[in-house]
Amino acid sequence: MTTMTTLLDHLGQRIARGEVGEAEPWGGADVVVCEVAPAPTEDGFYPDPRYVETSYVPQVSWMFEQVRNIFWDHDGYGGWKEELFGRLGNVVQAQTSRSKDVTRPQLLAALLHEAYAMAEEVEDFGGLETMMLSWDNHILDDFTKSSSESGMLSLEESDAFLRSLVVE
Repeated sequence: MTTMTTLLDHLGQRIARGEVGEAEPWGGADVVVCEVAPAPTEDGFYPDPRYVETSYVPQVSWMFEQVRNIFWDHDGYGGWKEELFGRLGNVVQAQTSRSKDVTRPQLLAALLHEAYAMAEEVEDFGGLETMMLSWDNHILDDFTKSSSESGMLSLEESDAFLRSLVVE
């Protein structure tokens, strides 16, 4: 059986070789990848989705699809997919806010790094930790900041991480 980590290794090697695809803007699990978020909806019954702003919409959307395909068949996916994609969205927002000069490879490396962390959680604990009750489209990571502070790669670390994935 192929593990999520092995599949992420293959994805990382593709990214390191520059074999990055493009996809239509991602929309799923209460997350929308876009260049510019629309104005918040006022007085709506449902909360707005988590808008993830990036100038790399096609590539980030492709990455979200790749991660979805790797995590999809794991038991419990339907219960924690909002946390999965919310955390990926938080990484994009954190990297972009840290540096307006973040490159596409650096951003994809940061997303891959977070995907590895989540795969480890899923493989070790059977799923991602989530909030029992959520409001306004919040996820646990919004409060713990595990994706955006403790494990966030610097731009230099992202470059080194990508170089480490190249198989000679």
